[in-house]
Amino acid sequence: MASTVNTGNAALIVRDIHKHYGSGKNKLSVLDGLNMTVHQGSIYGLLGASGCGKTTLLRCCLGRLRFESGNILICGKPPLTRGHGVPGPMVGYMPQETALYSEFTINETLTYFGTLCKMSKESLHTRKQFLLELLHLPEPKSLISNLSGGQKRRVSFAVALLHSPELLILDEPTVGVDPMLRMRIWEHLINLTREGKATVIITTHYIEEARQADCVGLMRSGKLLSESPPQDLMSYHQMQTLEGVFLKLCMKESTSNEEVATFSSHHTSMNVQGDGELHFDEMIKENTTDTSRLIPDDSKPTVSFKQSCSKLEFLPSSSNIAAMMFKSFIRLIRNPGSIVFSFLIPVVEVCLFCLCIGNPPAGLHMAVVNLDTSPLNYSQRFLWHLDNKTIIQHPYDNFTSAFEDARNGKYWGTIYMAPTYSTDLVKRFLEGTKVDNETIEGSTIHVQLDLTNQQIALSLEQTLSLAYQQFITDLLSSIKVPKINPEIAQLPLQFGSPIYGTQDSDFTDFMAPGVILSIIFFLAVALTSLTFVMDRKEGLLERTWVAGASATEVMVAHVAVQFVIMSVQTTVVLIFILLVFDVPNEGSLFLVILLTLLQGLIGMAFGLMVSSVCDSEISAMQFSLGSFYPLILLSGIIWPLEGIPYPLRYFSQIMPQTYAIECLRSVLGRGWSLNFFDVYMGFVTSFAWAFVLLSLSALMIHLRR
Repeated sequence: MASTVNTGNAALIVRDIHKHYGSGKNKLSVLDGLNMTVHQGSIYGLLGASGCGKTTLLRCCLGRLRFESGNILICGKPPLTRGHGVPGPMVGYMPQETALYSEFTINETLTYFGTLCKMSKESLHTRKQFLLELLHLPEPKSLISNLSGGQKRRVSFAVALLHSPELLILDEPTVGVDPMLRMRIWEHLINLTREGKATVIITTHYIEEARQADCVGLMRSGKLLSESPPQDLMSYHQMQTLEGVFLKLCMKESTSNEEVATFSSHHTSMNVQGDGELHFDEMIKENTTDTSRLIPDDSKPTVSFKQSCSKLEFLPSSSNIAAMMFKSFIRLIRNPGSIVFSFLIPVVEVCLFCLCIGNPPAGLHMAVVNLDTSPLNYSQRFLWHLDNKTIIQHPYDNFTSAFEDARNGKYWGTIYMAPTYSTDLVKRFLEGTKVDNETIEGSTIHVQLDLTNQQIALSLEQTLSLAYQQFITDLLSSIKVPKINPEIAQLPLQFGSPIYGTQDSDFTDFMAPGVILSIIFFLAVALTSLTFVMDRKEGLLERTWVAGASATEVMVAHVAVQFVIMSVQTTVVLIFILLVFDVPNEGSLFLVILLTLLQGLIGMAFGLMVSSVCDSEISAMQFSLGSFYPLILLSGIIWPLEGIPYPLRYFSQIMPQTYAIECLRSVLGRGWSLNFFDVYMGFVTSFAWAFVLLSLSALMIHLRR
C-alpha cells in the first residue's frame, strides 16, 4: 500500500533513501532507509556527528550523488528534472569546504556566481552591498587568498545567499564565525523564512544554536533518529538541551528503536491526513507536478524561477560560458607560474631544440700516431685537411700509448699511419694492379673509434672520409709525371640534385615537425589534465554544477580559453622555428598553423579526459606523464617509422601524432598540399582524434556531474 504524505507546504521530501559505497565485504552503508520532510518557509536543522551521512544526504538532494533506492522531491519534482532549477538558480548551496577561487577578489567571486545564477547587473549590485554589510566582509577588492579562514567562510556564505534562492542548503555555515556574527546570520535566516521567501536546511556542529530552527532532524549512522521542533524534543525527553536529547536518543538507538520510532511517528507529518493529501508514489511518477500545488499562495517566494519555463533552458548559456571564460583568464593572469608555463616554456623548448639538436659534434679529441719518415710527408698533408673544429689532434710517438689513453676515455679514437706511408701510397697509384698487399697495408690510414656514441662516431667517419677524399684529389692533381686524372679518387657513385630538401639538410629538419606538434600537444595536456581534478578536490566544480552550469557550457568555455592560449603558443613556436632558426618551409603556412592547432585541440581533449577520469593530482600526473614516452617513441618524432619493428609499427599508426607528423614533414619539406595522401591523412586522423577525445571527455564530464 502506497504511503501518503501531506504535501501542502512541503519543500523537500525524502523517502526511504539508501546509499552505499563499495561492494561486497567492503560495502559501506551511508544512508539506510532515511526519511525526512522539510516544510516550505522553515529552517530545518540537520544535526549529527561527522561521518553520519549529513553531507551525503545533502548532495543526494542536490542531484550531485546517485542513490541506490528511494525518492527525493524538491517542490514536487526530483532533482535534475529539466527546467526545475535544482541544480540551478532555485537552490543556494554552501558546502563544507569554502569552495572559492583563491585568485579572485570578493567582488569577482560574487560577480562570477551571480552571473551563473542569471542575476541582472542591478540586482547583483544591490545584493553585493547588502551582503557586504550583513556579513561584515572585507573590502570587495580583497583577494580570497589573502583572507582568513573565517572570512573565507563568510564569503562562501554570501555566495549561497547572493541570488535569493528559494531553497538554501548550508553545510556548517557558522564554523569559525564569531558569536555576534553567528547571531546575525541566524536572524537573517529567520527573517528569510518568516517572510516566506526561502526554505533553509542547515547542518551545524553547534547543536544548541539549532534551537532557533523550526524543526531539527537528529541523524546517526545514516538514519534519522527523530524529526521534530526543538522545544517538543526537549519537552518529550525532559531534557534542558538539544545536546542532551541527542545523546539520549543515541544511547537508546544502540539498544532499542521502539521508543524512538513511537516518538518519530507521533511528531512527524508522514501520516497526517487532510486536504492536499497525495500518494507519494504518484508524485514520483508525475515529475511535471506544478510546484504551486505544493506551496500555498500566501507563502510563495517573491523571487520566482522563470528560467524553468524558458525553451532556451536546454541550450548552452552564453552568460555562463562567458563567466567561466572570465574565471579561467583571471586565474591564468594572477598565477605567474601558469603564464610562464603557457608562454615562456614553448620559447625555451624551441630554442633548446634548435640550438642543441642537429648541429654536428665539435671539439672531438683524437690520438694521432704519425710514424711516416718519408720526405714526401703525405701523411702530414692528410692531417692538414682535417677540420680542426671537429677533430682536435693529439700527436703520439707510439701506438700502444695512444691506444691505451683512448681506452681510458681521453680520446674518441686513434689515427695510425705507418713509417712507409708516403712511399707506399706513391707505389699504390703507380703500380696499379701489380701492387702487393704489403704496399696496400703501408699506404692505408688505420682508424679505431669509440662506437659507444653512434652519432659522434658517424660524424668522425664523415669528417675523415671527406678529408681523405680532398687530400687524394689534391695529391693526384699535384703529380705531373705521369699525369693522373684526379677524378679517379672519387667514388664511382654520383648523387644528383635532391628531389626534395637540400644538400645541407640536417637532423633538425627531420625532427622539427614532430617537435612543433609535440610541444603544442603536451603543453595542452599539461594545462588541462589538472583542471577538473583541482576544482573537484576543492569543491569548486561541485559548486559550479549546483549553480546550474552544464557539462556543455564547461566544455565550451574551457575549449575557448585553451584555444586562445594555444593560438599564442602556436604563433610563438612557429615564429621561432621558421623565422628565428630558419627551418625551411616549402608549403602552405595556413596548413601548418591549422594542423598545429588541431594537435593542440587533441592534447586539450586528452587532458580533459584525464582530468574527468582521475580524482587526484598524482593519478592525473601519472596518466599524463605516462603517455609522454610512448607517444614520442611511437610517433616517428625522433626516429623514422621504417625503423620500428612491424608489431610495434601497427601501434604507431594509431597514435594521434603519427600521421600528423608525416603530414607536417610533407608540407614543410616537400611543399605538398591536401591533394597528397600523406597530407590528407594527417588532417583526417587529427580531426578524428579530436572528435573522439572531445566526445569521450564530454561523456565523462556529464557522467561525473
